[in-house]
Amino acid sequence: MCQWPRCPSHRHRGLSTEPVLPDGPVARRGSPPHTAPSASWVGLFVHWRNGRATTRLPRVSEEPQPVLPRTDESRISRLAVSDPAVLVLAEGSTPSAVSNLRGHLFERFVAHLLHLYGYSRPTTMSLNESADGIELDVVATHRLTGQPAIAECKAYSSPVSAASLGTFHSKLIVRRYEDNRTHGFFVAIPRLTAQGREQAELIASNDSDFTLLTALGIVDALKDRGEIVECPVPNILISDPAVAITDEGVFSACLELEPQTRNPTRLLAWSSGAPVPHSVLELLSANPYAQGAVAHDARNLEARAEILGAVEVSPIIATVTGSRSDFEYQLPAAPKYFVGRRGIVKLLDEALDARPGVLVLNAKSGWGKSSLALRLERLVLDRSGHALVLDTRTANSRRYVTKVLRRAANEAAEKNLLRLRPDASWASLASALRTLSEAEWLGKNPIVVFFDQFENVFRNEELTREFRDLALGARELSDRLLVGFAWKTDHVGWTESYPYHMRDEIRAGATVVPIAPLGAAEVDTLLRRLENAIGQSLARDLRQRLREYSQGLPWLFKKLAGHLLSEIAAGATQERLASEGLNVQNLFDADLAEISPAEQEALRHIARYAPIAIGEVEERVPGHVVQSLVNRRLIVQVGEKLDTYWDIFRDYLNNGRIPVEDSYILRQTPLSVARLLREVAIDDGNGNIPDIARRLGTSENALFNLSRELRLLGATTYEPNQVRIIDEIWTADDPERELRRRVASSLRRHRAFSSFSSLSERMGKITVGNLARELPAAFPAVAVAEATWQTYARAFLLWFEYAGLATQDTQLWQPAPDGTEGVGQLLQARIRRRLRGAFPNEAPGPALSLLLEIARSPHQEVQGGVSRSRRGGVRHLLAIGAISELPDGTLRLLRRDLVDNGSVVPRVLYDLLSNVPGVPVALNFLQSNPGASPQDVGDVLRVAVNAEWSDPTVLSNGKYMRGWAKAAGVAVVPVPRLGQSASRPAASGVETLDFGPTFPVPEPRVHPLRPGLPG
Repeated sequence: MCQWPRCPSHRHRGLSTEPVLPDGPVARRGSPPHTAPSASWVGLFVHWRNGRATTRLPRVSEEPQPVLPRTDESRISRLAVSDPAVLVLAEGSTPSAVSNLRGHLFERFVAHLLHLYGYSRPTTMSLNESADGIELDVVATHRLTGQPAIAECKAYSSPVSAASLGTFHSKLIVRRYEDNRTHGFFVAIPRLTAQGREQAELIASNDSDFTLLTALGIVDALKDRGEIVECPVPNILISDPAVAITDEGVFSACLELEPQTRNPTRLLAWSSGAPVPHSVLELLSANPYAQGAVAHDARNLEARAEILGAVEVSPIIATVTGSRSDFEYQLPAAPKYFVGRRGIVKLLDEALDARPGVLVLNAKSGWGKSSLALRLERLVLDRSGHALVLDTRTANSRRYVTKVLRRAANEAAEKNLLRLRPDASWASLASALRTLSEAEWLGKNPIVVFFDQFENVFRNEELTREFRDLALGARELSDRLLVGFAWKTDHVGWTESYPYHMRDEIRAGATVVPIAPLGAAEVDTLLRRLENAIGQSLARDLRQRLREYSQGLPWLFKKLAGHLLSEIAAGATQERLASEGLNVQNLFDADLAEISPAEQEALRHIARYAPIAIGEVEERVPGHVVQSLVNRRLIVQVGEKLDTYWDIFRDYLNNGRIPVEDSYILRQTPLSVARLLREVAIDDGNGNIPDIARRLGTSENALFNLSRELRLLGATTYEPNQVRIIDEIWTADDPERELRRRVASSLRRHRAFSSFSSLSERMGKITVGNLARELPAAFPAVAVAEATWQTYARAFLLWFEYAGLATQDTQLWQPAPDGTEGVGQLLQARIRRRLRGAFPNEAPGPALSLLLEIARSPHQEVQGGVSRSRRGGVRHLLAIGAISELPDGTLRLLRRDLVDNGSVVPRVLYDLLSNVPGVPVALNFLQSNPGASPQDVGDVLRVAVNAEWSDPTVLSNGKYMRGWAKAAGVAVVPVPRLGQSASRPAASGVETLDFGPTFPVPEPRVHPLRPGLPG
């Protein structure tokens, strides 16, 4: 039997080798002896210097050493947030050299550690080193018993996950298929997560050949061996004990605290006897563990008094400030001016009850994250709790996180929400978390600390890691601390860069609250508040424009509202404001137009380096220029730094691009707008609206709506009662080409075109209905009926087609290849009319009667247009190409052979119908099935054009199609109506129209759209 009672061969339940250490983060030398544990976790950090590293770690003795720490199973079940730091320090000329040296140092250290358990030098299976730590897999054999062992070592900067433990135990079980005596060591530095500890307890209770080692167990083993000793300096406050593994040997370290603030003043290092080499002190000083303190040999402190007198430069902690009015767009809405978001506020309230530890507000820039963070703060205060909402643009070092926790705890203590222990420590994040965990909690709610503008932190990898560690620690202190984060999700590039995995670690296990833009009801509330602010009701058109342009974004609505308030105060009319293109780029351009060139240069300099220290700006920019920009609210002060009032404005200044797309709705089709444009062209590019209204026989309001679409697309400018085509189009060599180019340029920046493009990427060809279902998400502040979205979708698609951005195949639409010429002419020839829906949607009688009337007229044309009741017939004749319509409304017969001796020629009509999308399939179906019902014919037609029709529409279109087919000479058999006997003649109607004798019809050129249809 093995002579060492704690050897793994004794099959003890080696759950943990951690000694039971007294609580308390601070040890005062000279007080009753106890060890001062420190942090929740500390990682294995990197530092390098120029020069060659040597290898002088003490060799492992060939004789097995019977030194094992005591196993205490009870340690696994309690919340262990006090862990010593294990630092692997190396110096080298390059990062890769440092990584290589650190990996081999850790490898030798693990060999030494296993040797303490009686194992021979292990064989390395794999060694991986990353910024977050080191992974090592080894196999070993016990020197006395020959029992094999495998060890997996995870030395990270944060607790090791339960998944890693589960993976290792699976490997251990597989290994035992080869030798069932195999012992498993899982080395988790600093420790396991709470879930991992529960899993380790379960494994240990069922597997006696499993040993868990954490930082506490390792330190205990080294102490028992005499390789590390207690701090030799008496009567000082210390925190955050550490073990430093270097090529010079193994050393102990801790942070000395200032008695009042409990902040670190210097780093003390020592060995079991020999002096600490200067190179080791330099490595410790440069390591993040030092918190900026200078490392000293604890046995040689001649300059102690001078060092303790050093003053720490404290990070600036800036809180988020709310607005002082409804439409102060430079600041997020204070709770007093907060609007709606009831569902999201309810989720925040539920999160305070659930206490998840971490909360993430997920949204793009300008969607209201900061306002919701302030609303969360109000919820906490209403519960008699304490919250801090912080602007992290001032965060620039790891000490920032600890300082925030200290401020939050002290403020909560002043409110009698908690009572801190006398030995509280704020030396590091680890000791701060332990201080919170051991405080006496008097309130019912956790402290809430919310970090806004968090995307700025991602610029600093080390700082991001500190926040990640805070999030991991908050999950284990969820009953006492709730940490919130808000960062904009616009940066897709993060998925490939360093913040990606740490961002996901923050989100993992957090309560993620997705934020959507404001809805129609919430925008209604803001519109009513705007009316109160201006003291008058908003014109319907202006209200509509505000809805569309704001896109449901709180910041953008406030920016637009602020613009309207200032313009109306200056005497502008609502009519003129409604006619303007209210997009954010115009507003940013207006901001810049009001300042001098010197102020513009200063503003762009601040935007380029924002957030930038005030001192740096003052070295380059005169003070009065900076003050002018602050007074205009174009820049804001955040602590001791300056930034633009909004990140979207900053991006615009830096690269000239606006991430906010245009979002107006086009309600008029190109054909409708062409009527107005041609009248303006007759007036030499500048038409008078009352005159044009008289000429077209329409209202001035209708023309105003048409002209508004042209202004939105950048084709015309606003002048009272005038429509003027812009000079760049009117004086161009080819005005139509220039108009089409400008329309295409405008539409490419539009949300509807983005929706169309993304939808096409997913589905290929799409229908009008597909786009109609996407538009509500593109216009969240607009609430209309489903049929209205269909109308808007159709108008957008026709404009895309005119601009050469989309092409149509029957009723399917797809993006056009680059270089595609657009369809139609707005300034010259007529655009071919299209029917709403598919052909036919009206019986043939009216259209064919009109056709005969035109054929009988002099010159086979009808001047002066036709009545509104006959426009349906005009549209059908235009759709089949039987007639043309001139700019003055004259209808002219195109196919003179279509009418012969006062009758329609079925063969010619059949030929024309065969060119209409979908109709050839229906004609072919009726030739094969002369008695097909209107419902069947309508269904065939619906499939052929890939349309989305209701049942009544299918029935009516099928009935009309039977009528047109009969007029074209197809031998259609009458079918009885509902409730009518089959032998009874059909009533007079579309089935009995007689436009000439029927005759055999040649086989049409048909390409069936799906199997099963007659071909």
